[in-house]
Amino acid sequence: MAFLRDLPLSALRALAAAARTGSLTRAADELGVTPGAVGHQLRQLEDRLGIKLVRREGNGIALTRIAEAALPDIDRGFDALASGLRRLRFERRADTFTVAADPSFASLWLAPRLGNIRAALGRLDVRVVVSIALDSMLDEGIDLAISYRNSSAKHLASAELFTERVVPACAPALIGNRSDRDGAGMLDRLPLLHIDQTMGDDVYPTWENWFTAAGRQRKNIDHGPRFPLTVLAAHAAISGMGALLASELVLREHFRSGQIVEIAGEVPALTIRRRLVWPVDGPKARRAAAVAAALASTATADASDLRLTTP
Repeated sequence: MAFLRDLPLSALRALAAAARTGSLTRAADELGVTPGAVGHQLRQLEDRLGIKLVRREGNGIALTRIAEAALPDIDRGFDALASGLRRLRFERRADTFTVAADPSFASLWLAPRLGNIRAALGRLDVRVVVSIALDSMLDEGIDLAISYRNSSAKHLASAELFTERVVPACAPALIGNRSDRDGAGMLDRLPLLHIDQTMGDDVYPTWENWFTAAGRQRKNIDHGPRFPLTVLAAHAAISGMGALLASELVLREHFRSGQIVEIAGEVPALTIRRRLVWPVDGPKARRAAAVAAALASTATADASDLRLTTP
């Protein structure tokens, strides 16, 4: 047993990779190390075992007869280790309820409302991770996803969370008099803040979408600071850097406190729809449905409250 405890797994991985690729260079690429490191690990393993494991063969390498005979057992050993690690991950997940959401939404809307789903979670601890592709939910151990995308997959259930109004907004200091809010012409001169769709919140409408819907045109519409996430762009808007297309519900507290105000209110708002998605089968499917219902109830109350408090 002491022999097994001291056996270097990295060297065995190097041996398996060398066997698969037939080359120290390709084995090194697979393992993310240098060819010299692979060769060193193989020599260490040979010294420890007191047997020859590989031999030069042309421009590559080949296993010796004894190493080739042992390789299936080594591969099975790595498979068993991987299976054990998957089981450990599953057991850890068994005590948690994992929710996937984009970082901006998670920090601005979801996190402050996690207390509302405490009863639905039972004894499970909530874990929030970044958004993933819906078809990867089962593989990634995601119990509930909050997404703009709707899945038609039969193994996933979904329900609407809310429809968000996305409106132009900026810091009050940029517009001066409150009556100035009601003019789309303001947006012909204000600096525009952008959410970079290639980096983060790729479903948010762009300024081009808004100007097209408003029937207006503006030169250099793509100019201005760009941010990877809505939450970062919101902080830039609050500091007075420019106007932002803002989700009224997600940035509700910023609107309520007066840190940002809606402008060009005479132009109909753009809308985006956010959904709750969860696996229909599995040990936490019923729990996911209960959490989804609790979040939907919270969203309904938020939307109602927002209508009552919006001037």
